[in-house]
Amino acid sequence: MKKQAALFAAAFFAGSLFTFATSVHSADTTGTVDYTSGGITFDPQVSGDPSASLPTNLNFGSHPIQTKQAESWTATSDGNQTSSVTTGQVAVSDNRGTVGTGWSVKVAQPEQFKAGQNVLSGAILSFTVGTLTNNLNALPTGDGIANNSTLGLVIGQTGSVITAQANEGAGETALPINKFSLNVPANTAKTAAQYQTTVVWTFSATPS
Repeated sequence: MKKQAALFAAAFFAGSLFTFATSVHSADTTGTVDYTSGGITFDPQVSGDPSASLPTNLNFGSHPIQTKQAESWTATSDGNQTSSVTTGQVAVSDNRGTVGTGWSVKVAQPEQFKAGQNVLSGAILSFTVGTLTNNLNALPTGDGIANNSTLGLVIGQTGSVITAQANEGAGETALPINKFSLNVPANTAKTAAQYQTTVVWTFSATPS
């Protein structure tokens, strides 16, 4: 009788273990994060870092008139050729979060340097760039300025600076400008006046 009771107790204990084991179940927890479009910005401003955006002025200095020799001037902080060189950056922040889109940046100089009706004939404004970068390994590959090269502006013509084709240019893209130069050929008539021109940077949210 004791033996039967022991067997019954053992069987009951084993059954309890089996019942406990089969009652185990799982549960899922879902994590969610929602991103909305951050838009696209051309020439974003970086507080305290003027070299991270396009300069608003190019000062090539004040120089006595001479017409025998060709001249080459560099834009600096105050026009003095020994002062700090004016630099800048062509930048696009593309956080639209869409695929299949692109964008472009172009540059033009509509008119020659002028002082009233007087034209600084033959003068060429150019800028030298560094290496194009993108923080998402989505470098633009369309028409644009080659790394570490110089682009001379042609009056009345538009030049491609950066072109992001479809599925390119997402994130932060930047092309540093290391120097702006003004070259004036010899035998150029000059007037004792301040000559000015305008450089127009054009951004399009499609790679036109």
